[in-house]
Amino acid sequence: MEERENKFIHKNPKSFVSAGDMGDVIYHLLYIKILGGEKYHLIPGGQNYIRDGYIQCGDGSPPKFNLDSALFLLPLLREQKYLKDVDLYSEDPKDAWKFYDVHVGEFHKDDLGMQNLTDFHAKKYELPLQLLNDPWLEVENSRKFDNSRDTVINRTLRYRGNDNFYFFNREKLNQKAIFVGISEEYMEFVRRFQCPDIPFVKTDTALELAEIINGHPNFVGNGSLAASIATGLGVNMHYEFCHTACHYALERSNLNYF
Repeated sequence: MEERENKFIHKNPKSFVSAGDMGDVIYHLLYIKILGGEKYHLIPGGQNYIRDGYIQCGDGSPPKFNLDSALFLLPLLREQKYLKDVDLYSEDPKDAWKFYDVHVGEFHKDDLGMQNLTDFHAKKYELPLQLLNDPWLEVENSRKFDNSRDTVINRTLRYRGNDNFYFFNREKLNQKAIFVGISEEYMEFVRRFQCPDIPFVKTDTALELAEIINGHPNFVGNGSLAASIATGLGVNMHYEFCHTACHYALERSNLNYF
């Protein structure tokens, strides 16, 4: 039954449903675009199912992806011209099997190893693996902080692997970078690496965040929503590798790991 339903979903990939972390939702867009997706339903709370032929994702623990996360993402998802409809999933969760499920929890049942999320999409749904050298995220506008700063930084409180890059480059970053994300991340970064001149730019939606990243040619950071947006936009990236977040280990010609 499950195999039959999955084949049905694969043959009719116009509507998608997801409740992964915010960054995961952005990575999913690559294959949604390739598959000709038109509708994307976000599920705050991760209410998917597996029994009787439909799909469940996650282990039942309280999900990080909630209503605030979904509302933060919606303006950016609605910027994608190929998506005719983006909304919060409000139907009976038992009907979620009708949609093509791209939730990252499905992939976490396997050993991700050094593979990234797009590799797992290709394997799971028998799709062609496409290199990530070409941008897939559509953002019409860009926002420049000022002409003297060409780099956007976001370093989250998880997925850390290497302080040395920031210490060795802190003088340049202090003069040339801005910081996006949340205030706790910013204050910790400035304190840890003694970069008091880096300004903090607050964004109220993922679209505003994407416009800021789109307005600067360089991105520095670790695994995060901001990093997924930078990857999707195709900007130059210095990416902090963390072995516990290897599912974000992507291969791109202008992406350098440290």
